[in-house]
Amino acid sequence: MKKTKKMSGTKKVAIGAGVATLAAGAYYLFGPKAKTHQKQAKALVVKIKKEVEEEIKKAKTKTAPVYHKVVDTISANYAKQYKIHENDIKALSKKLKSEWEGISKKVTKTAKDLKKKTT
Repeated sequence: MKKTKKMSGTKKVAIGAGVATLAAGAYYLFGPKAKTHQKQAKALVVKIKKEVEEEIKKAKTKTAPVYHKVVDTISANYAKQYKIHENDIKALSKKLKSEWEGISKKVTKTAKDLKKKTT
């Protein structure tokens, strides 16, 4: 006979909460006021990206760990402020971390340009 594993009550609750969150997010982004909510989410993404770029430009050392720490800090702050977009902010944070190479080139290029202008 095969043994069947029974799911615990806490796992069932966690799965139910996850499904409810997903449904609420879908309703928020695709419901009656979808266009407005999508614009707000897009504006938030642009704001976070801009703030990350500004902070990394201010940093003395521009390395991947420093960049990841900046992204984590800023995304945590926005996740607290905008609870409804928390999952979107986490996904954006993950995406930004994966884009380190492109951003590092952009940051070093602007740093070189600034150095040329000052000399």
